[in-house]
Amino acid sequence: TCALPIWKWLRYKIVVSDLDGTLLNSQHRISDYTVSTIRKLEKKGIKFVIATGRHYEDAKYFFNQIGVAKYLISGNGSFIHNENWNEIGRESIDRKLIKTLLELEVEEGTSRSIYKGKDWYTDRIVQDYIDFHKESKYSPQISNLDKFKNVEAEKIFFINPNRKVIEKLEKKMKNLELDKYLNIATSQPTCLEIMSKKANKGEALKTLLKYENIDFKEIISFGDALNDKEMLENSGMGIIMGNGDKRLKEILKECKVIGSSDEDAAAKFLENLFDL
Repeated sequence: TCALPIWKWLRYKIVVSDLDGTLLNSQHRISDYTVSTIRKLEKKGIKFVIATGRHYEDAKYFFNQIGVAKYLISGNGSFIHNENWNEIGRESIDRKLIKTLLELEVEEGTSRSIYKGKDWYTDRIVQDYIDFHKESKYSPQISNLDKFKNVEAEKIFFINPNRKVIEKLEKKMKNLELDKYLNIATSQPTCLEIMSKKANKGEALKTLLKYENIDFKEIISFGDALNDKEMLENSGMGIIMGNGDKRLKEILKECKVIGSSDEDAAAKFLENLFDL
């Protein structure tokens, strides 16, 4: 449930946060204030988890900057790593579905990318790749993606600066009933991401909860996009950023909406809730 529960803050054992549009500001940076807040949280015995659509090699930069995070969920739940960088979970897309996705006709100007293991491949560099990864300096390898048609991979995503193109592509995939076999979600209006049906942030959290012997009601989660839906709706307290996707706010009406990522709203909320 997203509704604020009546339990005291002591009942919460894990805080989970998305990165872009949530923990990071519009310049794709995490403030010193937010880092300090998370470290104070850790001193109170509350574990911190990052859950992002980014590749883990990219998200490592922010994980290390925070310094006290316990787990990293990346690729929208395709990968799970602990603080020692041991992989404790991975979900891949079946090779037959990879072939189907790579053979889909896309409009001109659309970039296609694929995450396979530790590597990121793309057929077209777009400005978003430069803007979103200038801190970590993680970048894709230019490649003919046809060579991946007969292999498994963890995530495929499509970027086009025109959100209507992405909406049209999403509708096309659903008309083909690909959503029966795949998790299809937007991480931002111009980016459509496709993972295994078993891969989303909510499912990845289930794995962590078994690992930690913790219940969903003991989790607080923060997010801003539709790829955060399963995580937010299952947490004891799900919180949507003020700058979040309107569709997410409409779907999860009981979630509390706070300020924007540019205002360090998540850190301020945690500071107040846990009396840091």
